[in-house]
Amino acid sequence: MLTRRQKALNYIQGFRKASLSQGREHCMPHDIVWETNFRCALELAKNNHKLVLASFFGSGCEACIKMKRCTLLTESVQEYISKYFIPIKYESGADSDQFMRFGITAKPAILVLDSEGNEIFRKIGYFEPDLFIEKLEMARKKAAHRAAKNHA
Repeated sequence: MLTRRQKALNYIQGFRKASLSQGREHCMPHDIVWETNFRCALELAKNNHKLVLASFFGSGCEACIKMKRCTLLTESVQEYISKYFIPIKYESGADSDQFMRFGITAKPAILVLDSEGNEIFRKIGYFEPDLFIEKLEMARKKAAHRAAKNHA
């Protein structure tokens, strides 16, 4: 019986082999289109009735690399994010102001925000694809509950 870690490593190795044999390093047909401007992300979220998914990564962070090369390259994760979120990505160093703004001290960090920029959900660490979607679904339910409560 394979452990979760062994399954993840097998998946990553298989993906790397497939990517290299096709002449691609880490891309899939449905790559996530990351927003680069926070205000634009909020505006898009408002206009499209979506939430903002703010992802914080570091270049030397093993869990960040695994998150970017495994979880975020999984087709089901990409489709889920595309359907329900406006994603924005921040890298430590280059985006240190955003790390400070949101009080990010550990990486990878995933924040879900409403279209007003209010934090709904925060998770730190690596998540396998299915668990990541479960966490995002929990965030969506929490956001819906909050919205219903505010409109009552």
